[in-house]
Amino acid sequence: MFSRTGYIALEEELSSLLSEKRFLHSKATALTCVSLAEQYCEPIDPGLCYQAGLVHDIVRQWDAEALVSYAQKWHLDLEEEEREDPVLLHGPVGAHFLRQKGYPEELCLAVRYHTLGSIGMGRLGLVLFIADFIEPGRTHLSEAVRTGLLSLPSLDLLCLQILEMQDAYLASNGKVSARCSKELAHYLLSGKIL
Repeated sequence: MFSRTGYIALEEELSSLLSEKRFLHSKATALTCVSLAEQYCEPIDPGLCYQAGLVHDIVRQWDAEALVSYAQKWHLDLEEEEREDPVLLHGPVGAHFLRQKGYPEELCLAVRYHTLGSIGMGRLGLVLFIADFIEPGRTHLSEAVRTGLLSLPSLDLLCLQILEMQDAYLASNGKVSARCSKELAHYLLSGKIL
């Protein structure tokens, strides 16, 4: 059974960096990461799952100018959509920021791709991508839809369903999915596993 006890200091640090709403979302995402890994029997350390969920939005409240400046200063490799919509930069900037602080590469990759998804995000990234979308505080999903998603037999199918939902949402707003999101969907549809 997972215990949050070893993460109290990290939670306290994040509560001082994030708004109350963002902090509550981060905690809910962390708990959802642990729950998903357990439900789908993923061989991922629950502590790493919890930590990834907690820190995934560590720079989400930086303004667009700060995110763009950081990405340029460190010459971060960005997706086209991230260059066009600075709010999406919180993934790559957060990952780099956490890497500089000594967080494990597996966690940094998960944070890097938690917004758009990628075939390079690994299993922890898959768990985080899904948890960020379905955590119970998210109001874009009804409880019936959330329950339906969680009844799917694998994380890969769950991810595909989320990608389809995001694609439909973007299309309804005259936008298209990111190249890396499409690549992830194609990869999973072909039966490959991250």
